[in-house]
Amino acid sequence: MNRLLRHYPTVLFAAGAALLLPAAEPAKPEPAKAATETVGPTVILPTVTVQERRVKQIDNEIKKVEKQIAREKKKLKSTDLDKSLNSDKVANAAALFGGNSASHMVAVAASRVNLLESERNLLERLKFPRTEEDQALIEKELENLRTTRRNLDDAAKQR
Repeated sequence: MNRLLRHYPTVLFAAGAALLLPAAEPAKPEPAKAATETVGPTVILPTVTVQERRVKQIDNEIKKVEKQIAREKKKLKSTDLDKSLNSDKVANAAALFGGNSASHMVAVAASRVNLLESERNLLERLKFPRTEEDQALIEKELENLRTTRRNLDDAAKQR
């Protein structure tokens, strides 16, 4: 409280002086001479439209792919029951019926995880493509990855 009373006369003097001084005149704008002069030809850049809806759609696709990755990572280790029922010897004998061995299914799951991670990386790149050609190339590569992943289990297409 004592400090406030000590500075009170100074504050009153500064406030009074501010009221008595004439108001400063606003600066007058100078003619826009430099704005009208151009150095070279005018370059018009392509318009960029940002669509939040498209980015949100890609984010949803990324979430789905991440769920699929988690699901496939669980299949990277085959259980003891699966190993005993689908051992390599039994699978070779039963190949006539279309069965696969547990080790083959683990290899398929590993390749599927690899393809899904590549797909996730491409989706991240697709959020902000540099050019339209880049976007078309990414979409084409995504379609190729998805086709390859779908054909992993189809034994007839692998042969």
